[in-house]
Amino acid sequence: MPRRPKLKPKKISGRASPWMISIPPDLSQSGRRERKYYETEQEAENELEVIVNRHRKHGEMIDQISSGQLSQALQAFKTLDESGIEAHLPTIVAEWIETHKARTASVTFLTLFDEYLAAKHDRDPQYLRELRICRDRWPQLHSMQVSDIASAELAPLIDKLSPGARNPVLRYWRAVFNLGLKRGYLAKNPVEGLDFERRKRKEVETLTSEQVKKMLEAALSGDLQLLPFLALGCFAGIRPDGELQKLEWRDIDLTDKVVTIRPEVSKTNRRRFIDLSDNAILWFDAYSRKGGQTAGKIVQYSESELRARRAANWEAAGIERWIQQGMRHTYCSNWLAMHGDVNKLVLQSGHDSVDTMWRNYHKGTPKAEAEKFWAIRPPKQAGKRKIVPFKAA
Repeated sequence: MPRRPKLKPKKISGRASPWMISIPPDLSQSGRRERKYYETEQEAENELEVIVNRHRKHGEMIDQISSGQLSQALQAFKTLDESGIEAHLPTIVAEWIETHKARTASVTFLTLFDEYLAAKHDRDPQYLRELRICRDRWPQLHSMQVSDIASAELAPLIDKLSPGARNPVLRYWRAVFNLGLKRGYLAKNPVEGLDFERRKRKEVETLTSEQVKKMLEAALSGDLQLLPFLALGCFAGIRPDGELQKLEWRDIDLTDKVVTIRPEVSKTNRRRFIDLSDNAILWFDAYSRKGGQTAGKIVQYSESELRARRAANWEAAGIERWIQQGMRHTYCSNWLAMHGDVNKLVLQSGHDSVDTMWRNYHKGTPKAEAEKFWAIRPPKQAGKRKIVPFKAA
């Protein structure tokens, strides 16, 4: 049994805790000389008893471990000491065990991303397509365990992206890793260590009434099947990507002047109803009198063909630079200028925020310009006017 170390409390005058014990490196837990101070001699004596007991147990434990285990322990302490990191070896071992368990229970980045896609299978096709592009953009991530992916691995991949490209990628990654957190595949979302780029807020851009008139007239005379797409985009503000491409003629009721956006059509999965303006009804009348089809889907073109026909329509209308979401912004801005009811506009357009709607579109278009917009009518045509009653489902 180890003898009691020859340590005695020493009294030091002028201190709030005047009793000190000096612990040599071979007896301290840190492996370094330590000085500890106490208010009374008895407290110092009690600490010495703890040191003696620990020293005794240390001697007993030495007899229980093999020379190989002792060698490994010494090597671990040496490595830790050389690293300059002050840490408790048992804590390091416990953390490594937890990390190992997490990694064993984890999955690869590709597997997790595919699980996320499967969970969102009923979302907008355009959204799913963007997710797949994001997944496949960096194949070097595919085989990595998500528990091993840290912010440092992701940062170099997106540092060269523009804010417009960087922020969507971060949003997709964050959602995917959050699913991994929920399923116990990782302990921390690595995207939390990355910064989103702040983008300067820009004024919402809209099409002029003259541009809208030329677009509709060009479609009426040269691409009839494109006309309903443009009329509903400009005069009903229906989202061109996703919603308009799912809309069917049965969703339009020209008698009651309303378009029904079914939940399976809506981007937000909520049913909504949009009032059709008088001039929109006239454009549908012109379309039907020229023999436009009124069954099935309103948009009969594939995505690539629709893009090509829209580009041709812009050229025919003399539009040199297309505005992103131009039809929808134009509708919202002119509707609010004409009617002033922001709450109804939020419901009709399928937005979530009254504040965002007001901030983006209030005073965005003068009322005089809005009056011109809602007065855009098709050229007069010979023949009897014909309203086709497309009844909503």
